[in-house]
Amino acid sequence: MINEYSSKLAINKHSDKELFPENENDVKNYIDFYRKLLLSCEKNNFQETLKIMQKLLSLNEKIFSSPSTAEVFAYFCLHGAATAWILQTELRMPEATVYRTLKILRALDMISPAVKISKIKYSKGGPRPIVWALKGASGNEVSKAFKLHFKKLSPKFRIAEEVAQTILDKYLTENRRNEITFREIIIHVKELNMPFRAPDIADLTADYLLENGVKVWR
Repeated sequence: MINEYSSKLAINKHSDKELFPENENDVKNYIDFYRKLLLSCEKNNFQETLKIMQKLLSLNEKIFSSPSTAEVFAYFCLHGAATAWILQTELRMPEATVYRTLKILRALDMISPAVKISKIKYSKGGPRPIVWALKGASGNEVSKAFKLHFKKLSPKFRIAEEVAQTILDKYLTENRRNEITFREIIIHVKELNMPFRAPDIADLTADYLLENGVKVWR
């Protein structure tokens, strides 16, 4: 599950200023945002800039008027690419909702199919999974989505993901910690009596925690 969306998106990668600083008046933040946006278009004439803004606002309404479409679009903005299965598992979103939002984003020309994935042996019928990529996504982002799709099909990975999320939500947050030992992870895994070797699940759990900014001591 994605619970670590960035709340401090910058105007560009060279800026260390927060887009919407905390503890400030919302209206002021929105005005500052529009001013920065308009200034970034200063090479255009005034009427062209207004047309660009109107198109942007119209697009925003189509995307953000639906919470599910907004959430999926945000995922694509942060990761560049995804399959329907990744979105289902990461966002805990129903399959029908995911496919509906993908259809909307494709109709808006925001995403396009990048790679068709070969179906795994013994899989059910139906179309081959597709890696969908945001316009402008890098090959590396598509490759990461491709690999993540297969990881998420693995029962071991899915169990490790659940264990890691439990550790993040109930253990580290409650104790205000940002680190854990590998031995502690092993203990958490063994408590669940999983049908897999504890070290295997613990390794995958440690990888997931590291990806989410948690220091794992071995």
